[in-house]
Amino acid sequence: MKPHLASVRPNFLPQRIPASMLLVVLAICGPASASASDEAQHVFAQVSPSVVTIIATINGGASVGQGSGVVVGHEQVATNCHVVSDADQLSVRHGAAELSARWIGADRSRDLCLLAVDGLQARPVSVRASASLLSGERVFAVGNPLGFGLSVTSGLVSHFPIVDGEQLILSSAPQSPGSSGGGLFDSEGRLIGLTTSVFSAGQNLNLALPADWINELADRGVQAPLSPEVPSAEPRWVADANVLRGTARWTELEHFARRWIIAQPTSARAHLEFARAVSRLGRTQEAETSLREALRLDDHSAESWRVLAITLHDAGRHSEAEWALARAETLLPGDAGVAALRAHWLLAAGDAQSAKTSIERAIVLDPFSYGNWNLLGSIRRALGEPDAAQRAFQTALDLNGNNAEARNALARLLAEAGRADEAHRALTAGRGDERTDASTWLALGITDYNRQRYVTAEDAFRKAVKADPEFAEGWEKLGMTLARTLRDDELTTVLEHVLRLDPTLFEARLERAALRARRGDVAGAASDARHLTEIAPDEPRAWRTLAIHSIAAQDLHTAVEAYRHVDTLGKAGVDDLVDLGDLLGKIGNRGAALEAFARAERIDPRHSRMLGNLASFHGRNGDIEKAQVYLDRALASDPRNANALSSKAYILLLRGQPSAAVSILEQAVLYDPKLANAWINLGHAHLRNRDVGRAIPALEKSLTLAPKALDAQLYLAQAYLSIRDAAKARAYAETILTQHPELPAALGIATLANLMAGDSQRAASAFVLLRKHDSRVAENIRAQALAANLPGAAALPSP
Repeated sequence: MKPHLASVRPNFLPQRIPASMLLVVLAICGPASASASDEAQHVFAQVSPSVVTIIATINGGASVGQGSGVVVGHEQVATNCHVVSDADQLSVRHGAAELSARWIGADRSRDLCLLAVDGLQARPVSVRASASLLSGERVFAVGNPLGFGLSVTSGLVSHFPIVDGEQLILSSAPQSPGSSGGGLFDSEGRLIGLTTSVFSAGQNLNLALPADWINELADRGVQAPLSPEVPSAEPRWVADANVLRGTARWTELEHFARRWIIAQPTSARAHLEFARAVSRLGRTQEAETSLREALRLDDHSAESWRVLAITLHDAGRHSEAEWALARAETLLPGDAGVAALRAHWLLAAGDAQSAKTSIERAIVLDPFSYGNWNLLGSIRRALGEPDAAQRAFQTALDLNGNNAEARNALARLLAEAGRADEAHRALTAGRGDERTDASTWLALGITDYNRQRYVTAEDAFRKAVKADPEFAEGWEKLGMTLARTLRDDELTTVLEHVLRLDPTLFEARLERAALRARRGDVAGAASDARHLTEIAPDEPRAWRTLAIHSIAAQDLHTAVEAYRHVDTLGKAGVDDLVDLGDLLGKIGNRGAALEAFARAERIDPRHSRMLGNLASFHGRNGDIEKAQVYLDRALASDPRNANALSSKAYILLLRGQPSAAVSILEQAVLYDPKLANAWINLGHAHLRNRDVGRAIPALEKSLTLAPKALDAQLYLAQAYLSIRDAAKARAYAETILTQHPELPAALGIATLANLMAGDSQRAASAFVLLRKHDSRVAENIRAQALAANLPGAAALPSP
């Protein structure tokens, strides 16, 4: 029995949909069931660039229908004949472009037509033979249902009914008016049929013409219809202007509109199109003049008022722009574009709440505009409603799976919420890297970086700078990742590049200061730190960094001022006050130092570092008993405090108990192997125990940690002198004397080492300086040289 079709040539004019029916429409246009949605989106992303919308008009522009078509050859589109047969003019919409079309072949008995579309830039689909199809196979219908834009639905092949002697394809992939002529595809994106009709029994039974028929058009001897008479230039002004505007060819549109104005000087539309073109070319005043003329000719053109509003707003004349927009709204109260434009303005002005009200009105007027849903997502994000923003962007994606703006925004929101894996999946569902913007990669990278997933973070940051090579923040974050993974050579290049792009980037400058310090460029590190305080004077990290690098440069007064600035900002913590107290003590301001330590102690009386540093302060000032009290408190708070243990051992050394000091110091270096002071004290303690063999390794270790430590160098010189290694003793002594040429202890060691080496002249020179600065020490050195019977000792002048 022949199946009954709902319509052979349906009416393609979309009707107004009452609000109560919106859910029904969304159900029709929405994605396939949850189990097939991922596959449907994959197929849609693959084939939608090859599916077009066909517009049929008569009498110079009156619409008689709209349907879908599939690109099957170079500049060739297949569709149903009933979509185009009543038209005297055809056009094809592909993306933003609208191109003229004409018939080149028709098989009316099969309702199959072939169109030629000059200038169509789309890849033809591959065709699968219908003989290979099986019942139950999943298929996907892609078309333009109800004229609301391309969408995908999925279903199963039911069977292959015979209609008028021809075998067709029956499937459950939902279709609606406007889907006619669209493609029915398999899971690999191959065309298996052209959707054509639905059974009157319901939306779940739909017919498609086998795709094989496209290749049989020529074989069946179907004659191409006669080309319609070429229309005169006059009726094509609007259509051609639409094409130029849709493809953003603004200079061509300007010249075209000039010719239009000459041909039809009273055409308001001609002046409107000229205004659109010159506005895009940055000539705002010309655009306004042309718009005023368009409105003089037709002051009831809502579109001219809307474009004038945009032009005035771009020129900063916001009150005039709002008046023009209100006029457009009065003329066309149901225009969703007006409400959306006002929402844009309100969001840009910082009034996100009012913008939300306006965009929600736009969505009521046009619920199928994915651009409106994108804007709602941006507004919800500005309002601090990330979950609602995600839902809005997801709706935009449901309406248009190729919407890169929504996909990027959704991925950024997920990344910022710490849901990096979901963000990556959101991007993977789209077209991948080439459609992901730099800001989205940055957000993903930051999320992975914060989770210490440096490999994936680095990959995201590299993709960010590939997407936008001038994206300074992307280079900055790449540098931070390189710093964490200890790749200083590449880090140097990246930081130099990013600071050329933007010298004010805080983290990049901070990383370069640290890099320069690691490489021994103390002055460069201090210079970068000073720049940080200029870039961000209210950022305590900048001042702390200046203090740290100023200490390394032995500029203690600058370090003091830096910590005081942190205090002035109200951001000084216990560690800041402890460092300030230490510095003040070292420059001799004991009263201010004690005040800083007292403030730190009030904040946290059990802070072990503070207690240890207070002990050191009192020890340096000769109050050993008070130092001992603070050390005991520090170790009670933290028994593994290596600094406190080292200081306690030093007090034992002062009290003549080097063996007890060694035991404590061995614990200290075990707890903190990088504490140079503990190694120095350990070496000193071994020396006091006359255990030179253990003293030298401890002191050499301390110099690997603190190469400029004067006391370590002095103890090592003494140690090598005691084992009569004159060369090493003299080398360390001379190193000290390059920095402190009048230090008596170093001059004494240099004198003895030179005598041991048989260099009486250099020994005498050192001895003369020593006698000049400290005659008592000089007398002692001469006595030691004579007692050791060193060559040339007797020649040393008496003090």
